[in-house]
Amino acid sequence: MAQFMALLHQAPNDNVDLPREKMLEMTKRYMAWADSMRQRGKLVGGEKLAAHGGRQFRVKDGKTVVSDGPYAEAKDVVGGYFVIEAKDLAEAEALLLDCPHFTLSPTNWAELRPIDDMSQARAAAG
Repeated sequence: MAQFMALLHQAPNDNVDLPREKMLEMTKRYMAWADSMRQRGKLVGGEKLAAHGGRQFRVKDGKTVVSDGPYAEAKDVVGGYFVIEAKDLAEAEALLLDCPHFTLSPTNWAELRPIDDMSQARAAAG
């Protein structure tokens, strides 16, 4: 089985002003989807990312520059992630399409990336 990372993109601070009841309902939908995926052996892991407190690292003129992020003026941010286990990309896509992320906001989107199995490279290097 292959592994795929789903990066869940959303507008910055998209859910900050949601009433408590709506936030709980949204959280329950994500948890129900994740529990279903876990029971089927398709979910390796995943978490919501904090909206504040991140740092960005960039190299400018040969020096590493560290700054606060994500920025409110950003078009979108990664709000969370899931690692999915599937036989191929087509199955991973089908599994991700059921994620509630897409129905919670019309601007939400996801990026699905295969994870390279680096175990052989680690063994060769090691």
